[in-house]
Amino acid sequence: MEGLADWAREFNRTHKCKVRIRGQVLRVTIPDVMTVYMSFGVSSTAEELGEIIVETVRVFGPREAKGVPYGQSAFSVFQLVSQQFAKILEQETGRVKLQNLVDLVTAYSSLFYSACRICGRVVASDGHVPAIVRRWQNGEWIGEHVTCSAGSAIA
Repeated sequence: MEGLADWAREFNRTHKCKVRIRGQVLRVTIPDVMTVYMSFGVSSTAEELGEIIVETVRVFGPREAKGVPYGQSAFSVFQLVSQQFAKILEQETGRVKLQNLVDLVTAYSSLFYSACRICGRVVASDGHVPAIVRRWQNGEWIGEHVTCSAGSAIA
């Protein structure tokens, strides 16, 4: 926790996305794409004692209610992205490190213009949703539609 503020300052200096910390909530803003709120805590397990871990994630549109870290977006695309993050938290119960999840969040900066790796379309033919699944492959994050992939953001 002591180095979190320094990490956030360094992150903001080197990225277009911006991080803000208020209490136990971190806000990541990707300009004109989305705002992500993450509540976090400190791990108490012996192997990760003192590590900052993410407990919840909520995704909102860039112009939705500012400063509301809880609840749900009014837009289905951001609800689906929130569900992708929830799957990660569920699969990695209590072990998702804050910095790792922020790295994944930054991969969504191309949400509305990156094509699906599988079908090549920006918007899925069914549901009209962009490629919301992010998968790490060959040293980069790639996007896939939920209907084209296995539906999991962890590969």
